[in-house]
Amino acid sequence: MQTEQKGINQETINRMELYRRILLQNGFSEPICQKERSLHWMFYKETTGNSAFIVNLTGYNDRVEVVYGFASTAFTFVKGDEESLVRWGIADEDINLRQKSSIFHHAEERDTGILVKEMYDRYKNLEKEALLRIVRIKRKKWIDKIAEKLKPLGFKKKANTWKRVLEDGYYLMFHAQKSSFSDKYYFNVYIGKENTDFYGDCYYNRIVTDCPLDWQTIADDEMIKFLENDIVSQLMHIIETPLHELGKETMIGEHCECDRQQCVACWIQKKS
Repeated sequence: MQTEQKGINQETINRMELYRRILLQNGFSEPICQKERSLHWMFYKETTGNSAFIVNLTGYNDRVEVVYGFASTAFTFVKGDEESLVRWGIADEDINLRQKSSIFHHAEERDTGILVKEMYDRYKNLEKEALLRIVRIKRKKWIDKIAEKLKPLGFKKKANTWKRVLEDGYYLMFHAQKSSFSDKYYFNVYIGKENTDFYGDCYYNRIVTDCPLDWQTIADDEMIKFLENDIVSQLMHIIETPLHELGKETMIGEHCECDRQQCVACWIQKKS
């Protein structure tokens, strides 16, 4: 496969070509419509009648990222989509049970190869239903990690939403929102007032700007650091700051969407 990519060094291209040859020699196929000039290469190996093992490579100037795992191929039973796996492959975020490794140096190639093989050997005989059940269990454990960090702050959990009381009938809500377009998550914070329809979104914002986050490929230690540094710290600031002081902050005021005529006692100091 002849590949050109501005800003990508030849060493990365050579390594990807090597990985491609290894995958093809081990029974993987690549989509018919693989983009020759792109450094995002997809490979698949059908394992059962309704699942496949996926290995996708993405080249960067300093590394090759490998996203791999098992995906349901039930969509190929839908009329008109029968050849979509063969033609297009499966994107990273559509791999139902997935992991990611980054190869910066040749020394990391062996470890990544072992991880890929271990995952393949462990789940290669699973049918779609068993595969999706494992994903549900894995997702619940991930949500529970968030709950463990928010419970000490006084939040009560309902599904993927956590809520706690503030002052004067106001409340703070945190929501782990699954993207409508991929198996990734956004994190939203909301301040509202109980028992009234007159207060709109006093404050509603995406608490982390560089999302959506791929919940499956983030390492456990990185997830803990993310929760503590990005989520808990911002929620604690809201909890510990009186609303009349919080409302003076530019970041808060910029996201106030309520109707001022209805909300006559608004705690947010809006710019005139």
